[in-house]
Amino acid sequence: MTADQTNLAPTCVNHPKVETRLTCSNCGDPICTRCMVTTAVGQKCPSCAKQSGRAKGNPEPQLLGRAFGAGVAVAALGGVLLVAVPFAGLLLALAHGFVVGATVRWAARRRTHTWLGLVAAAAVLVGLGGLVLVLGGNPFATRLLLTYAISGGVAFARASGVW
Repeated sequence: MTADQTNLAPTCVNHPKVETRLTCSNCGDPICTRCMVTTAVGQKCPSCAKQSGRAKGNPEPQLLGRAFGAGVAVAALGGVLLVAVPFAGLLLALAHGFVVGATVRWAARRRTHTWLGLVAAAAVLVGLGGLVLVLGGNPFATRLLLTYAISGGVAFARASGVW
């Protein structure tokens, strides 16, 4: 081995012709400035930086409560339109679930997690079902059961990060 070979810097894992002294703070792979992603805990390679919000651990109970409250409020407000239009249809139920899921995600500081998905689905059931009860309707009507399923499923997918 010559003196020139011992002073060579490692090359980037994504760009083999680029020498670098940077390493990913998560996996330790050498990365160049073109492919590094700056995070709160240092520079990471693109694959380590892609970790989802689930990697942050389970959300705290206060965060779940805040997300549930916001989800119920939006589900009830959106439910007014679903109840007012007797044949609201599939698109309105999809939009309702999307908005509830997005609200839960926003209230949870833009995090995604399976628990937040469950909170969003429960918010649809409580918000929409509670509104129907307050208005004197039957919360177990066939049309509403289908709306619960569609809207709750979309809300779950949106808040859990599936969609």
